[in-house]
Amino acid sequence: MGESPHFQHDCAACTFLGSYEGSDLYHCPQHGFPTLIVRRSDVPQDYTSFLAEIVRRDSRQFSSYLPGLVEALRRATSRNLALGGGAVV
Repeated sequence: MGESPHFQHDCAACTFLGSYEGSDLYHCPQHGFPTLIVRRSDVPQDYTSFLAEIVRRDSRQFSSYLPGLVEALRRATSRNLALGGGAVV
């Protein structure tokens, strides 16, 4: 890919998935609950994240208001990264 993140991200477990519409996309497998992350700046709290399983299950809804998460899901899927699959309560 060769692309570098635009913003600082402090989790060494995350996989950078590239940038999308000015944000950096990540996949995080920590704690056994794969999470997709959209980071918008260097400010630690300036990100959105959801369990990958929820984004996968409701991708049509997410595509209208959080398209970066759907793009992160697409990229994580193409890399065969873990997306969960258990019941989400």
